[in-house]
Amino acid sequence: MENQKSNQWLDLFNKQKSQVSAENQLTEPERINSYIFIYDCFENSILYFNSAFETITGHEHLSLEFLLEIIHPDDLPYFFEHEEKGLAFTNTLQFNEHFRYTLSYTYRIRKADGNYLRILQECQAIEVNNSGHLTKTFVTHKVLPYTEVRVPKDYKIFDKTQNIYIDSENTYHLSKRELEVLHLIKLGYNSSEVADKLNLSKNTVITHRKNILNKTETKSFIELIKKLSYQHY
Repeated sequence: MENQKSNQWLDLFNKQKSQVSAENQLTEPERINSYIFIYDCFENSILYFNSAFETITGHEHLSLEFLLEIIHPDDLPYFFEHEEKGLAFTNTLQFNEHFRYTLSYTYRIRKADGNYLRILQECQAIEVNNSGHLTKTFVTHKVLPYTEVRVPKDYKIFDKTQNIYIDSENTYHLSKRELEVLHLIKLGYNSSEVADKLNLSKNTVITHRKNILNKTETKSFIELIKKLSYQHY
C-alpha cells in the first residue's frame, strides 16, 4: 500500500511542467535571475535564503547586517525611507489584510566581485501572530537591467485581491470622494450604480469622473485602470 502511494505521488511529481519541460532545466547560472529569503520581523533576522543568492551575487552568506553593508551607499537613504513607508503601511493592517499586499521598490547591491546589481525587492507577509501583527515576510530579489538612474514612482504596493497597484500616497491628489468613486469604478460599477452606492446624484458622479481623469492626465478609465494595473518588471 505504501509503495502504491509513493508511486502515485512520483507519477504526479513527474507530470509537473517543471519536470517535463526542457526549458525549465536550469543549467546555466546566468539564467537564474532571482533569489529569496525569509525575514523574521520579531527577531529582526534573516531565517533562510536560497542558494541562488550565492549564484547571483557571489556571496556565501546573507544576514540583515550584511545586506545593509552591500547596499549601494547612495541607495541606503532610499532603502530606509521606503522600509519606513512599508512599516507605516503594514502597521495599519489587521490579521489577514497583511496577506493581501506585496510591497516593492528597487535599489542596488554589491556583488562579491565589486560590481553592482539593481534588484527589485518584493516583500509579502507569510506569518501574522495572534495579535494581528506581522511576524515573518517572504522577500524576493529580482535582478533588473542595471541603470544608474531609478525610474519614477519606483515604490509600489500591489493589492493581490484586486490585481492593481494602490496609490497609498495619493500621488494624483484625489479627494476622499474621488478616491471612493475611483474604487467603485475599478470594481466595475457604472455611474448610476456609483451614485446609488455613495448616495450622490448621477451628475455629481459624472463630474467626479471628469475631475479624476483630469488629475490623472488620462483620457479614459480603461487607460487609468491599465496605468494602475499590475505589470511585471
